[in-house]
Amino acid sequence: MNPSVPTNQGVLPLQSLAAERSVKRRRTAFAAVAGAAVVIASLVVAGSSASAQTTGIAVAGGLTRPAGGVWLQPNSGAGHFFVADNALGLCEVVPAGSGFQTSACQGNAKGGQAAYDQATQKVYVANSQSNTSQVARYRYDPVADKVTFEVMIQFTDPAVSGARAAAVSLMASPSGVQKLYVGFVKSGAVMSLDSPATSAGTPAAGAANKVGSAADPKGGIDALAGVTYTDTAGVRHDNLYVGEAGGNGMSQIVDVDGTGGRPACGGATSCGASVVVDSRAAIVSHLAGGLATRGGVLYVGDAPLNGPGSVLVYNPSSGGTNVLSTSVPAYTATFDGVTRSTYSNIGGLGLGPNGDIYVGDDPSRPLATPPNGQGHLWRVPGTAFQPSITSISPATGDQAGGDTISITGANLSSPSAPSAVAFGTLPATNVTCTPDGTSCTATTPKAAGSGPVDVRVTNGDGQISPLTSADQFSYDAATVVAGSPVISNLAPARGIAAGGTAVTITGSSLANADGSSPAVVFGTAGATSVSCASSTSCTAVSPAGADGQVVTIQVANNVGTTAAGSFAYTTPVGALYASGITAPKGGVTWIPDDVGGHYWVSDHANGFCRIDRLPAGDRAPDAVNFSVCDPGFTIGSPGQAVYDPRPDATGSRTHNVYVPDNATKSPGVWRLTFNPATATVSHPVAMAPGGPMVNQKPNGMALDPVNDALYVGDLVDGTIHRVNGISGDPRQQTVDSVGVTQNQNGNGTLSRGINGTMSLLDGKLYLPENNAATYIDTTQPCAAVGTSTPCVSTPIKFLDGSGTKAFVAGVATDPVKHLLYISVSPGGANATVYRWDPTTVTPANPGGGAGISYVSGGKAPTNLGTPAAVECATSCTRPTDPTWTPGGPTNFAFAQGLFIDPNNSTLYITEDASAGTRSGRGNVWSVLFTP
Repeated sequence: MNPSVPTNQGVLPLQSLAAERSVKRRRTAFAAVAGAAVVIASLVVAGSSASAQTTGIAVAGGLTRPAGGVWLQPNSGAGHFFVADNALGLCEVVPAGSGFQTSACQGNAKGGQAAYDQATQKVYVANSQSNTSQVARYRYDPVADKVTFEVMIQFTDPAVSGARAAAVSLMASPSGVQKLYVGFVKSGAVMSLDSPATSAGTPAAGAANKVGSAADPKGGIDALAGVTYTDTAGVRHDNLYVGEAGGNGMSQIVDVDGTGGRPACGGATSCGASVVVDSRAAIVSHLAGGLATRGGVLYVGDAPLNGPGSVLVYNPSSGGTNVLSTSVPAYTATFDGVTRSTYSNIGGLGLGPNGDIYVGDDPSRPLATPPNGQGHLWRVPGTAFQPSITSISPATGDQAGGDTISITGANLSSPSAPSAVAFGTLPATNVTCTPDGTSCTATTPKAAGSGPVDVRVTNGDGQISPLTSADQFSYDAATVVAGSPVISNLAPARGIAAGGTAVTITGSSLANADGSSPAVVFGTAGATSVSCASSTSCTAVSPAGADGQVVTIQVANNVGTTAAGSFAYTTPVGALYASGITAPKGGVTWIPDDVGGHYWVSDHANGFCRIDRLPAGDRAPDAVNFSVCDPGFTIGSPGQAVYDPRPDATGSRTHNVYVPDNATKSPGVWRLTFNPATATVSHPVAMAPGGPMVNQKPNGMALDPVNDALYVGDLVDGTIHRVNGISGDPRQQTVDSVGVTQNQNGNGTLSRGINGTMSLLDGKLYLPENNAATYIDTTQPCAAVGTSTPCVSTPIKFLDGSGTKAFVAGVATDPVKHLLYISVSPGGANATVYRWDPTTVTPANPGGGAGISYVSGGKAPTNLGTPAAVECATSCTRPTDPTWTPGGPTNFAFAQGLFIDPNNSTLYITEDASAGTRSGRGNVWSVLFTP
């Protein structure tokens, strides 16, 4: 038994909570106070039981079950807090901190949560009177500093008919439409009203919709709060948080307006709420008697029945929870004579512009027939949890940055989220803070010049330390010790988070005096493969880092250490380029034309087709134009197409395009004529008719224009063919068997061949095999014209340098940067594309060194619409993959087609999670080059 609560028959037992919250909040006559001032002196103050930083400050007493309120700011003069009182309505607290003026009350709606829209200067108050289903709308005049009643909005939906409105919250949709969300006590339903500032007494048809319900609908709803935030994946969420009256605490309706990828709630889609747990897997609040939001964090009035309450802060993005205030100045309640020093039955929260939190509570609330005038309004100062800095040590450091600084003070950290430290406008790195918030350490960033700056700490509650003389840090002019490194440039200044980026460092005195390589550090991690061509130029391979992390590079020779500019880590992510393609295992190819050029895609169902730019404003920039494909659907199932930049034999401006046909009864490879004036292909001609490629389902190809040859790999027997004289008469073309895959070589029998795209670079033909990425050296005699002994492919040790086997679905080479990309895509499992450096191949190590994991997924477009759709072609749209979340991460599956843009080294990936079993489910993704 709580000693602060007397045992009397008017107190409800815990199991009666739902009934008390949903049914027994009866209004009684409030006599003898109309027109009078109930002042703070009505509180019998007996001293403070906690420190000033955590104790609520008394603002007003004599209230009746207050439900929070709003702060209204006039054009001139001080603003005022307006409290929502169950007996008197919306009342102004004047002056702040010393009294409660009843003459300023608006009694049209009583006892419900209030919300203010500053843009339209409208105040909304839920009317908690029985059988009303109403919300009052008031107009605030900031010139006259006056609130005027406008209209009572009546909700007529059967889901809320006769139910009392208790909670309101405002939140804008992604399209900018303001929405008023209303929660009801009896039904537990949540309604939304579009554009409430212009709504009539009865909302227009379609404007008001039921969007969801509480986790315990029978318990009803006490409070609502809409929070918009962006998660760590960059996805926007519009979550509606629900203060449950039935004992389920705080719940949430996730992505209520469809922002996170789910359909928007409303109409045929009604969304249920789920109980919120924090990062510790603990329920945030068992009874959320009040909710308020600011700066992406949520303030929660935790109101356990007949027990002490507290004010919490919850961060939806991180899941962190922190206790801000639990105690108030001790007072003795007049209805039971009990002295209390904690919040008791919190009924609402409100926010002031300076960070203050206003808390309404009423110890008599659990009574079956609670008396009037027993509630209070308290204020938790924003400074109660604001960080403060008392000292910086050391208070000076090098302009080059990299110094470790200790910061002492109070409230420097909180469980809500990690703290951030800034030196002036520059973010510090390696920030760590003690759990009690009394100290932090941070690494100073590099400054552009010398002189003093203010150090500011932002804690997880979003509060920033104020400027004081104690937060001063002074940058010294950069000092250079004779013979120590001097860094003038880094290239590139960014690289992939997996590490492996070769960075060239230029300057002076970089190497040690004996010519050996210096130590190079990225942040706190050492680089690998450091080598110096001279004392003015060194290269170092970056270690792994975190996506979005920015670090300082330091070079240390045997004389001194110098820090250079920033190096940024990033994780490559695919962007949707085109959709609606069937089994595009042949990938895409770039073909220049008179309007700049187009990508063409090999579509299993429609042929070899052009991808066109869509009109501005559409959801994806490009889509397949199925009206411009190979003529007459000649190609049954196109594989990897190859464009020949040489003019064809006609002597006109036309060129050849070679497309393999991997249909069951394949004629082999087709040669088409490409006209750059019309950007079309025509005149398909079968190459080397009747040759060994017939019925072999050729799939991958690579062009050797120097030798007028074309390398062809198929899906059937594992033999790599070369067609000679490709620009001449097809009847005169010869075909050599220049290589065999590992499977065929291993057991001497025919087996499956290559899977997707292949590529030629610097005389080596790279192949995607079932157990490895391999290559054939085409400069060797085994690949000569007329060879009778084909080359055996050599496996590449790209995974870990030891030759671990993997199902390789496709490869592509970058002829400008001399890199190989390898797609490991075992069936329907998630694919990963690796990047590998061919220069790691040596006679002693023909398999080369390890590669790096480059990209493993894409990011769905953020503007998929409702319902979510993508362009399946230039002339249609269709629903997106149901697993996609707008702006969220996606995986690649059956990623068989790779292509490198010759103009900018962008990687294009084609994949189809259905592997062609469903028409039009494949996609093209583009990945910008990242060093």
